[in-house]
Amino acid sequence: MNTATFHPAYDPAREHAWHLSCWLAPDLHAWCVHDRSTGKLRALVAASGSDLPQPEGLPAKPGSVSFTALPEVSTLVPRAALEAGTGMQHLKLVHGTVPTGLLRDEPIDTLGAHCIYLHGEPAELALLGRYPGGRSLPLLGTLVGHALGRSTNGPLAVLHRSHQRLDLVVADRGRLLLSNAFHATTAEDVLYFTLLAAEQCRLAPDTITVRAGGTHLTPTEEHLLGRYFVHGPVPSTAASDPALEGMELTDAHHWTALIEQFACAS
Repeated sequence: MNTATFHPAYDPAREHAWHLSCWLAPDLHAWCVHDRSTGKLRALVAASGSDLPQPEGLPAKPGSVSFTALPEVSTLVPRAALEAGTGMQHLKLVHGTVPTGLLRDEPIDTLGAHCIYLHGEPAELALLGRYPGGRSLPLLGTLVGHALGRSTNGPLAVLHRSHQRLDLVVADRGRLLLSNAFHATTAEDVLYFTLLAAEQCRLAPDTITVRAGGTHLTPTEEHLLGRYFVHGPVPSTAASDPALEGMELTDAHHWTALIEQFACAS
């Protein structure tokens, strides 16, 4: 999963010109840079390890910073149902026992809801030590925004594959139908949970478009999904997307959740 791609126009010394997005997972760290004025992606770097790779390429003084830290435990709560101090209760109702960590609340205005989430403290503290103004963004919220914005033409499932985990969001014409995360270790697990999600939403496999991506998505998983779904899987982020203009990034769908942070943080 190691990659390093820079646009010729990227200059890390330019002050306040860039938005820096960071991906903090136990086995993988990554970062990307967007031009704040145009929204164009101008750098993406990823590598195995417990720190941001190629720190010399990071913007010296970014205009804004966001990050997503894994593992994440999250749920959506309607705004009207969320009372002050009850976030942990909602998480426990959905997940049962939850690990210790930093509890966060991210409003999702398009849904009239809040994403309540919890992630590990060490990765966040390390990032904030470098960038004190960094904004935490939940993976779930990023994927929901991605799905809602791309479902205008009909039913859509967005799959994000990370280490032994599948995050899945189903939307239809700007309406959220389902969001969930599953423990998935095999390609058959990925297929099963995607079919189950379609069934729960009363959608036939030939009526739903599948957009797939994530750091651990494999060709075997994509091939298996393609045997059951007529429309997809298509890359959740394609090299031809306007925001990637001038970037030679053939595996952009592996980094959808990182690239989409800019849209959520703007």
